Amino acid sequence: MLEPSAVRRYAKRRLTKEQRRRARLLRARLRRSMLLLRTRKAGDLNRLALYYGTDKSSDFHDYMALYGRHFGPRRKSVRSLLEIGVGGISSWGGYETDAGGQSLRMWSRYFPNATIVGVDLHPKRVTGPRILFEQGDQSDETFLASLVQKYGPFDIVIDDGSHIGRHVAASFKALWSGVRPGGLYVIEDLGTAYHPEWEGGPPGTPGTAAELIKTLVDDTLCRFRDSFQPSIAAMHVYGEIVFLERNV
Repeated sequence: MLEPSAVRRYAKRRLTKEQRRRARLLRARLRRSMLLLRTRKAGDLNRLALYYGTDKSSDFHDYMALYGRHFGPRRKSVRSLLEIGVGGISSWGGYETDAGGQSLRMWSRYFPNATIVGVDLHPKRVTGPRILFEQGDQSDETFLASLVQKYGPFDIVIDDGSHIGRHVAASFKALWSGVRPGGLYVIEDLGTAYHPEWEGGPPGTPGTAAELIKTLVDDTLCRFRDSFQPSIAAMHVYGEIVFLERNV
């Protein structure tokens, strides 16, 4: 009997280039099928992320344990989710193509009763159960206000857009009031606030997403009036990601 390595060498010699390409595609499909089967059994959000190819998974940013912690208890009750940034050929490249929707399809699967709205600067062809797409600029407050009017209030808003501080701030200003009381507003990839490529810089650099978070801490904690009630009930800050819970 041939050893597995010998079988692979034999197959490589005997198969044509096209047959080897098809074999690789078949192996990839089988891997995805196994991931999907395990996801159905375990309800593991990270497996969903791996299956759909979003960079939120343990293969890249590794946010899924945090998402599971905050989203899991409300999985069946969420009715509307807005995500800024639809992705491209992959979740981290090819943004200017009409491809994308990796995380939108994941959220559609995870939240069985929710309408999922994706927003991107570029036109996208995104399909899937209960998935809708709107093209627009995340720094355009008039456009964002129209989304709240059309689809809101939202149970969850996720900003995975440009990561440029002034864009993040404009989106928060326009969308925070459109979050349902008790709902969550999530800002991803906050490490970019410290990189010049995203108009960031060292701690204390004005106009960054990190500065926005620090301002929100002050607004939440500072009580100058007895009647003061912050709009943020809780802030959960982790490495590169923050969850803001709207006050009831």
